[in-house]
Amino acid sequence: MLGVLVCLAACAIDSGGYVPGEDAGIEVTLVPVSAIGGAGAVNLDGSGGVSQLGFAAAVAARAGQVFIVDSMAQGLVRADVFGNELRLIRELQDASTSGLYVTRDLIIYVVDRHSRAVLEISDTGLERRRYADPKLIPGPVDVTELNWGAAIVIADELSKRLVLFDSLSNPTGMINSMLSPVMTAASIGAIAASNGSVFVLDTASREVTQLDLQGRPIANYGEDALLAPVAISADECGRVFVADGHADGLFVSSYEYQGTNSRAALPGEIATAVTDLWIDGSELYVAAGPFGVRVFSIQPGCAGR
Repeated sequence: MLGVLVCLAACAIDSGGYVPGEDAGIEVTLVPVSAIGGAGAVNLDGSGGVSQLGFAAAVAARAGQVFIVDSMAQGLVRADVFGNELRLIRELQDASTSGLYVTRDLIIYVVDRHSRAVLEISDTGLERRRYADPKLIPGPVDVTELNWGAAIVIADELSKRLVLFDSLSNPTGMINSMLSPVMTAASIGAIAASNGSVFVLDTASREVTQLDLQGRPIANYGEDALLAPVAISADECGRVFVADGHADGLFVSSYEYQGTNSRAALPGEIATAVTDLWIDGSELYVAAGPFGVRVFSIQPGCAGR
């Protein structure tokens, strides 16, 4: 544990930092910070404590608070960044979902494909509201937020549509949005948002499309470079990270460095096992199924962010 603590302190020191618009290149190094779970087995006690993660299907984190969908525990698990205390805070009907998001206020959104809905729950696991409409979102697959919680975007796999819900509206009310439908996507597997853009991972075409808030394509990433993409995340300076089962690690690109993409190396045992990605500041959280969740510091981080 001491070694992990030392690493965390060292990893927090950003030498230089990535600044969009400067000739910094797109090369990224992932420095290990900690590992949460990964024993491939789950044990629950009477108070809801979890001694090990079973299968990390999704991950989201804010300020060291980590939330994990554990398929073997059949629920949502809360941990700290070192995995010192794991607690099952809510059972889930759809515990294989990779659709998980947490806001800065620790409001959690979880896709429940079983009920064709997105659940909004508190950090203690209590349901606050439910976003569901069989016509608008018959097959939700992922969720993200825009403008720091002013709205959430739900990606629907069946209709190939992004649906925008205003957080101040009735939970089942839909604010008409030019984000939907997304005609450029053959199959929506995951979405992410950063700085006024939404990134759509098209698993069938094996590429990522960046859209503005009017639904207009800005850029495409990964053409002919992605193997079998399953997860996506974007940081605050516009870099795109895609897990695609490649043995050399994550695909990394940005708007200004298209055509000069790179790979961010992951430990060999998890490179092809990634189920979900999450970025909080300059920390990358990698859900890797039976290997639990690995936390890395992204170097260089976003300068001045």
